[in-house]
Amino acid sequence: MELWRQLRQAGLVPPGLGPPPRALRGVPPAGRAGQTLMSPGADSKGARESLLWIWEELGNLRRVDVQLLGQLCSLGLEMGALREELIAFLEEEEEEEIMEEEEEKELERKQDEGHLGASCPAPCHRLPDFEMTI
Repeated sequence: MELWRQLRQAGLVPPGLGPPPRALRGVPPAGRAGQTLMSPGADSKGARESLLWIWEELGNLRRVDVQLLGQLCSLGLEMGALREELIAFLEEEEEEEIMEEEEEKELERKQDEGHLGASCPAPCHRLPDFEMTI
């Protein structure tokens, strides 16, 4: 089954879970229920009809099982892709937070330097000389 193989290659199959049952992997057996399951000596019409009905129901159940397995494999692959997207999104968000924190620290540092500059002017910012005449 192709989806199962993709799921296994993506590393999304839980540990300890083996391959799907042989009945779901292969082509359904060919032939009629009467030929396969009835012995030539058993010729009861009621038993044969019951056996045919059971055989058809088993075939229907097998088809449903194959569909469900395919859907589960598709969901597993989608979940794997969503997990990768989520990880990338969280990493990007973390990088943005780090950048914002660095910008805040830089802004605080500049503000602190600005306050210090107002109380203690730097040599390049000299106050003008005033003469006072009385």
